[in-house]
Amino acid sequence: MNWTDEGLLLRVNPHGEKSAVIQVFTKSKGIHAGIIKNAFSRKMGTTLQPSSQLHVIWSSRLEEHLGTYKVDLLKTRADTLIGNKIALDMFNSLSSLCISLLAERDPMPEFYQKTVKFLDLIETHENWEYLYLDWELNLLTCIGYGLDLDKCVASGSTENLYYISPKSGKAVSREYGLKYDKKLLPFPIILKEKKTYNSFNKSDLLSGLRITGFFIKKWLKYALNNDQTMLIRQRLIDTLSNEENI
Repeated sequence: MNWTDEGLLLRVNPHGEKSAVIQVFTKSKGIHAGIIKNAFSRKMGTTLQPSSQLHVIWSSRLEEHLGTYKVDLLKTRADTLIGNKIALDMFNSLSSLCISLLAERDPMPEFYQKTVKFLDLIETHENWEYLYLDWELNLLTCIGYGLDLDKCVASGSTENLYYISPKSGKAVSREYGLKYDKKLLPFPIILKEKKTYNSFNKSDLLSGLRITGFFIKKWLKYALNNDQTMLIRQRLIDTLSNEENI
């Protein structure tokens, strides 16, 4: 059997002397791995760069087999990422989180489109790095861990939201959360006013990422390579922290 799709190349792992196993976030098939032959030839060198947009043809005798890929390059992002440390660290974090958290071969066309759109904005959007926070929020929603920050879980009020419940990911007002102050997470202002990113700095972004990171780490308890994934994400946090302190 075989199928044709487009996809985002997330990772390339050597397989034997000349082949590689590539992991691709495809538009219609979700995260889907496959073997590609002559992966390290000069011709394939530019194509098989993680972050590349690919046209892929996957084939296998049986659907459950690993299968093989044939690919053509649709768009390269390598030059943009190599010249921008924050962008490179963000892509590495994004790809590791996708591989660790998303169910393999589970179609996620809407989240795929949001992921591609975010990567494309790196070249065109002035404050693109703040949009990575939106991407992680969308990731949490995609895996069923979405945060509900519009109203207080205890009262239903939309006023004076001050905390986030570490169990439910829902907002809590200051009035209802005060006696549980040490058990609740702070509600960063950047998560309250996401549409005005121009008014925030890297410290605000880091505050938001601490919240998404908390819930990502909870979910990663059930995932493979969770420690390695969090280390890769931490490199991004360290880079952003260094930028803020310059």
